[in-house]
Amino acid sequence: MNPQIEQKLRERSKINPYVNYLGIELLKIEDGLVEAVMPLTDEQKQYSGVSHGGVLAALADTIAGYAAYTKTPLEQDVLTAEMKISYLRAAWGKVLRAKGYSVKSGRKLHFCECEIYCDEKLVAKASGTFCVVEPQV
Repeated sequence: MNPQIEQKLRERSKINPYVNYLGIELLKIEDGLVEAVMPLTDEQKQYSGVSHGGVLAALADTIAGYAAYTKTPLEQDVLTAEMKISYLRAAWGKVLRAKGYSVKSGRKLHFCECEIYCDEKLVAKASGTFCVVEPQV
């Protein structure tokens, strides 16, 4: 993998307001693979103390999208075109761990998946299609 792609992802992550709001910390960036952790705060939980599904979906979208970035030319960006998430069990813990990976990467579309764990248990699995676009900024 081009080391500039990893640098681009780390820099973008630092200045992304939503990623920072969620507290996502990138642990590993490799070709087609991104791993991260995110604290699960009280504000992200439902009345019963379980994490809100939208929080898991936001984490999955972010990390699967980052996996797509690792397979995208440096001068291009990716946007989410479609995403599906399956909630497998309630996330009651304090930290979420996400693993995003590229399943199939093309010139215009990437298909990626993301697994989210809480207390070492798989709590959600997502899949998404990401389109390769010219930078908007």
